[in-house]
Amino acid sequence: ELSWDTSDWESGWDNDENKEEDSAEEEPSGQSQPWLQDCVVSLSPCADLLVVAREQKAAFLSAKWRTDDSGREEMTLAVTWSGHLSTDEGERVSSVIAIPLASQKRSSTGRPDWTCIVVGFTSGYVRFYTESGVLLLAQLLHVDPVLRLKCRTYEIPRHPGVTEQHEELSILYPAALVTIDGFSLFQSLRACRNQVARAAAAGSDVVPPPPLAYKKWGLQEMDTIVDHSSVGVMTLCVFDQMKNASILGGFHASVKGSPPAMSQFVTVGTGPYAGFYYAVEGNSQPLLSHVALAVASKLTSALFNAASGWLGWNKNKNEEEAAQKQKPKVEPATPLGIRFGLPDSRRHGESICLSPCNTLAGVTDDFGRVTLLDLARGAAIRMWKGYRDAQLGWLQVQEERGDREFSPSASLPRRHALFLIIYAPRRGILEVWAMQRGPRVGAFTVGKHCRLLYAGYHLMGVNSVTSQGWQLHTQQVCLLDPTTGALRTINIPFHLALSDKKNERARDMHLLKRLSAVLKSRDMDPVSLEREAKSVLLEIKHPAIKKQALESLLSNRNAPVSCLTNVTSALHDALKQQDEVEASLLQLCSSQLKLLQLYSDIQQLQSAADTEEDSLEGIEEELSRVGPALQRYAQLSSKPSVSFAQDSPDTPLSAQAFLTQLECAEDGEVKVNRRSDEEWNQLGNFMFWGCLCGKSPTHKVCDTLQLAGISPQQLLSLLMSVWLQREKEVLQKPVETVRNLHTLLIALSNMDGAVEESWDTQSVSPWWQQVRFTCIQSHNAAAALLAALVAHRAAKASITSRADSKLQSEWEAVSLELEQWVVCVRQLEDVLVLQTLLLVPSPQGTAGGAVVQCSIKMLQEGGTGGIADSVSKWVFRQNMAPERLKKILLRKETQDTGDQKEQKEDREEEEKSQEEADRTAGGNEEIFHTAFRLLMDFHIMTLFLSLFLRAVAGSLSAFSRFFVSRLALRPLLLGICGAMEQRPGGAQKH
Repeated sequence: ELSWDTSDWESGWDNDENKEEDSAEEEPSGQSQPWLQDCVVSLSPCADLLVVAREQKAAFLSAKWRTDDSGREEMTLAVTWSGHLSTDEGERVSSVIAIPLASQKRSSTGRPDWTCIVVGFTSGYVRFYTESGVLLLAQLLHVDPVLRLKCRTYEIPRHPGVTEQHEELSILYPAALVTIDGFSLFQSLRACRNQVARAAAAGSDVVPPPPLAYKKWGLQEMDTIVDHSSVGVMTLCVFDQMKNASILGGFHASVKGSPPAMSQFVTVGTGPYAGFYYAVEGNSQPLLSHVALAVASKLTSALFNAASGWLGWNKNKNEEEAAQKQKPKVEPATPLGIRFGLPDSRRHGESICLSPCNTLAGVTDDFGRVTLLDLARGAAIRMWKGYRDAQLGWLQVQEERGDREFSPSASLPRRHALFLIIYAPRRGILEVWAMQRGPRVGAFTVGKHCRLLYAGYHLMGVNSVTSQGWQLHTQQVCLLDPTTGALRTINIPFHLALSDKKNERARDMHLLKRLSAVLKSRDMDPVSLEREAKSVLLEIKHPAIKKQALESLLSNRNAPVSCLTNVTSALHDALKQQDEVEASLLQLCSSQLKLLQLYSDIQQLQSAADTEEDSLEGIEEELSRVGPALQRYAQLSSKPSVSFAQDSPDTPLSAQAFLTQLECAEDGEVKVNRRSDEEWNQLGNFMFWGCLCGKSPTHKVCDTLQLAGISPQQLLSLLMSVWLQREKEVLQKPVETVRNLHTLLIALSNMDGAVEESWDTQSVSPWWQQVRFTCIQSHNAAAALLAALVAHRAAKASITSRADSKLQSEWEAVSLELEQWVVCVRQLEDVLVLQTLLLVPSPQGTAGGAVVQCSIKMLQEGGTGGIADSVSKWVFRQNMAPERLKKILLRKETQDTGDQKEQKEDREEEEKSQEEADRTAGGNEEIFHTAFRLLMDFHIMTLFLSLFLRAVAGSLSAFSRFFVSRLALRPLLLGICGAMEQRPGGAQKH
């Protein structure tokens, strides 16, 4: 829908001459104003240019985007040019047409390059203008007023037997019809536009272009002609050819071997009411051109002027030249007799509108009738009454691909439906009728002063070659309302042209499109959305289309959960009441209702705080032991980073995303589909993060998930993923989160199917092995260590309870499971120390590459030199002196025999560093210089790092209990040498 802006031209429209309009504008705004009825209006088929003309003035309105007060963008028609078009005294604008010219560029297929405005005047002139009002070409084709301008553009033939129609511009005069070939007109207009542009750029005068080539027919044997339609070239069948020959020539008439091609013209007026003319191609008047005549005229006038100058006959030379300029030479018309007509002495035809398929035409008359003509037979086949001053238009609708998806004829070309649009201004109604004998399929109440704008053509300059692969962006019928300034397009669904049996599926497809349009609308409130969606789903008949509509609704992010639940429940109840119901559709409704209920229950539990607290007996000592290491790891790993708001883990999970990740089986079991890690983590956050934070009751959430039928193994995987992903949040409140994790693990392990009752105690439990495997693979060392400590305690409590009911001799199997956890915990402690060591920043700043992420699986797969490679690269980035590195590495070898000596040296180093810190902290002025000297002095930095490593990792000895063979001196030194070779000049420096 378009609207127009008339602020800059309506005020100056005939201010001095038209007193009646001034008084009409003073009427209240609620009354419609009929000023548009006195104007000549034409709309481009692309709906990007509107021409409004009256008397000698005209205004061109072009489509532009504009932002309204609410920030919403809309397409408007704004005035780009306005002024006088008449050049001769007394002439007025009688007809206007806007023709878009196709672009010759390959990148702009289906879009116009520019639009030419053709204007006919009462003086007989036809002038061509650009969108900016620049005159390109003017030519006098006949001395009578121009009645109608009509255009025919290229149409791709729908069937092999259809004659290909060429482009043409036709100009109707009271007793003559002029046709201009579209190809020559297209080339002439392009050349004139280019010449005008070059002349404007160079500042020179425009060279007058040569006149156009045209055909002129003198329409005979008809009293008055007011409108016409150029149907195009047609060829009679053999039977019609023989019939016409026998009628015209009698029994002995000869018949040609091939039927001749003829151009058909249909006119309306009086005496007869409708006339049919046929111009045989090849025997008619050839294309007339003023080029040869102009040359001969100039030569004759030059000789005559020269002779008259010699003889003294040039006294009235200026007067004769002025007379010639005022009255150019006009070509005579070729007589064309009427073939036949529809006689009706009392009926006067007013207008004729040709259908897009060139087989039908609608005619209006002064009796308020609308007559449908069959142009091939030359007969009236239908008539409507009660449409005085009616305006006609045609709409051709192509069948959608989805309409024939399930049809056996899906591979055939798509069908077309034809509708006649009738606007009755006296009644203020717009009606749509199916052709040829179809019913009225639509009626709309509109204003009484609107204008129905139907172009009947597309882009000029298109042929069978250039139209391949084009998608023409044109509008067929538009309604212009001058009261509101709105320009509305008319769209009709294809299924309205079908019969009742075929109409049911097409109607369902139309309802599906209607639902899609509603779901795309962002302005609709939830109540209206629910009402419209429920109405559409209950009206659809076919189960396949109903299922598609339900899936479209459930996947829409704008629909709230309450709307989805209510609509699905209403559809489920309606299906249950039917006798024959498709089982898959009913199963879909039941499963989606179950998942929506599960989503709502979990969402409601997120706002209920958990009042139950679990004891941390047995884990408190472990937490206090690893607490300093966790704190230092958190300090080093908590670096500021940039992230998008939509990527935040706290983003709430939508119901649509929840439904796509869960699938309900026929037996009632709910399966979680793991598509991507991001979606998996979002689902885990939605289910368990509230429980881990203490905001949701843990046991109620677990009971809800168990009743839904989700397997405990998938719930355990979701819990571990969210725990490892939210490592930073876990380390902020480790005691609270560890307590809640322990409660969740106990609740999940007590579910049916978690720990098998027939589990052999002499083997490893698959349930706890899943937790260990997740911790071994994780690169989040701190979160994995806390999860292992909690799982170790939970497994110990579970196994102890099982061992109480068994014999004393079976306790060895219990210790085997616990030993697995002891080894895993110690491995994770060492990985945490190593990861903390690698997170220590270098003195030069942050390294270019990412920090090496460690895990038990990665270190085990790295071989004997894996740890040495990582540590050697870190040592090289720290610029550690060889003497200090040697001292740290040799300290491990003398650890068993020189523990006391090492402790003494460490105390001396600590005392020395304390003195250094006290001395540098003496004044504020020396703080910056001391820090800078610490960064630049190699030996002081070595001392600082060694003290830091003592605090973090115990001088590399804390994690070497497990990685004893991996921190040998030789691999470490080889790794340092390799790292120095990678830096230019590094090996020579050291």
